[in-house]
Amino acid sequence: MENEISNEYIENAINELENFFGVKEPVFDENIFSLIKNDKIKDAIKLIAHQLGLPIDINITNVPNDYKSQNSDNQFHSTHLAKVHRCGSGNEGIIAQVTIPGSVPFYGSSALNGYPINVKISDNCTEHPVAFAMIMAHELSHVLLYSLNHLKKENEFYTDLTAIMQGFQNIFQNGREITKTDVEYGFVSTTTKTQTTTYGYLNDNQFNFARNKINSILEKNRKRKKLLSNELKKFAKLLLKYEKTLFKFKIFLEFLTKNTNKRISDDDSKKMMAFFQLGYISELDLLLKEYKGKQKIIQNFFEELSHYTKQKINQLSIYTKDLKTYSDKLKIKLVPLSKDTKMLKKYISYKYRTKVFSSLLFKRDKKIIYFI
Repeated sequence: MENEISNEYIENAINELENFFGVKEPVFDENIFSLIKNDKIKDAIKLIAHQLGLPIDINITNVPNDYKSQNSDNQFHSTHLAKVHRCGSGNEGIIAQVTIPGSVPFYGSSALNGYPINVKISDNCTEHPVAFAMIMAHELSHVLLYSLNHLKKENEFYTDLTAIMQGFQNIFQNGREITKTDVEYGFVSTTTKTQTTTYGYLNDNQFNFARNKINSILEKNRKRKKLLSNELKKFAKLLLKYEKTLFKFKIFLEFLTKNTNKRISDDDSKKMMAFFQLGYISELDLLLKEYKGKQKIIQNFFEELSHYTKQKINQLSIYTKDLKTYSDKLKIKLVPLSKDTKMLKKYISYKYRTKVFSSLLFKRDKKIIYFI
């Protein structure tokens, strides 16, 4: 079966699935492995389901290692996905079986929340956490495809590719082949028995081709995300400059309002009169508040972006362009504000300016923006 598909078939499947699901960054697999190692199997399976966007509940039944499916009533995906090559005896690999009812709710509907999915697992599932995680990612990808009534919901190659593209790339790479070695010591000689169990439907060449294709898609989207990161950094730096300048402007103006004994030139006095017009200061504050709000929205989007769908890629492009526009507008607003602040500064004592500078340092320390 593993040689029945070509690289062209795999590439077309990946392109189709990308348009349908998008592609995700690799999941942090240690969280899953830790749960499996601590025998928290249900939690591990739910974490895998969550990565696939399935808010389902899991009902687990433990079965002997040599269990074979005898259920033919339901749409039943039953496979240990294992091909065993061994010298000597050994077990037949990890078994996992997922029952998929014909009435599984549609993906994204509220009916899917807590929807029970029955899973049968072999007693040896915790022996190799990475292989077990790989198997469950494959089996639950069937549930995902069924919940969307996808045309290829029963296609094992599409199911493997779906799981890999939804963040389980590293798990598939590391869990595809498990080797177990047993050493038997006799009176005269020592016998070593080695069993290698291979999981998955893609052979090595097919998997490597698929992984490279998916990595190229991820790399392209990471570059787009990097462009957004760069624009965010530029905008944050500019916004901080505007905030500091506005802070100094308001402090200097307040000082001169309270210290009327300062001798101010006629030209500067005329300029300062405009500062006291109704709405002048509030307009400057409003601009800062507006841009801070925009910055927060885009920053949150950036930090949470690990799933590259068509919609999110389009939004990424829009935000990148928006930030350039915001920066250009802020630069224009910053020119007269800086000029007016510099004018006010002429009438402020060195001692008071030092006090203002210390206040700015404190504000900077209290507010830190992190970028990835």
